[in-house]
Amino acid sequence: METAIRALAPATPISPRMMLGRHHLYLYASSPHSRCEMRDLEGSQVDAAKVVARFAGGRIEAERDDRSGKLLSKGYGSKDPEGHLITYSYPEALYLVEKGRMRVLADDGSELDFNRLLEALKQLDENIWRDYVVYRDLRERRYVVRDGVNQELRFRVFERGKYGKEPARYLVAPVMEGRNVPVEMLLGWLSACRKMRKELVIAVVDRRNEVIYYKAALVDLRNV
Repeated sequence: METAIRALAPATPISPRMMLGRHHLYLYASSPHSRCEMRDLEGSQVDAAKVVARFAGGRIEAERDDRSGKLLSKGYGSKDPEGHLITYSYPEALYLVEKGRMRVLADDGSELDFNRLLEALKQLDENIWRDYVVYRDLRERRYVVRDGVNQELRFRVFERGKYGKEPARYLVAPVMEGRNVPVEMLLGWLSACRKMRKELVIAVVDRRNEVIYYKAALVDLRNV
C-alpha cells in the first residue's frame, strides 16, 4: 500500500490514513513560521572577503583559513581528517554562492556562478534542486543544517542556538509534492529516527518551490 504526501496549507489538518497493528501513523503540519527577512550571514556588516573553493572530482573544497574557519563555526562545511581542507556539501556551496560568501572555481580556473554551478551539480545529483530549496529555507529560518544519514534522510537540523552544544534534534526528508512514498519507507525513516533519538520531519517542496514541513510519528493508541 502506498500513500501520496501532498502539500497542504499549514493550518489544514491531515487525517490519519493507516492502521499498523496497534499503532497509527500520523502526519501533521508543523506550526507555520513567519519567513525571516533576508540578512547577511554575519549580521549587518557584509564581509567583502569570500571563501575560495575548488570544484574538482565531484568535491567542493576550500583551504582552511580565517574566512572558511568563521563559516565552519557556524555549521558550514566539514574538516578533513588532517584539518587542512574544508569540504562543502552541494546545497551548502550553492547557498554560500547565492549569498555572496563563496567563489567556486572550476578545474580551468574559471569561476562558476550560481547557475553554472547548479547545472554542473545536476549532472551529479538529480535531487540537488529539491535539496537546495529545503536547505535554503531552513537556513533562512535560522536553523543550522548539516548532512543527514543518507539521501532520503537528507539533513540533520539543530535547534536554534544549540549547534555545537547539543545533538541535532531533527532528521529531515525532502519530498517533491505528489511523490508516492511507500508506507514501508516511512516506517523505515521512523525507525531510523527512533534509534538515533531524532524527530522525523518531512519537507514537501511544492510546484512554486515553497516548503511545508510535517512531523511524522507513530502513536500507540493504548496510551491515548
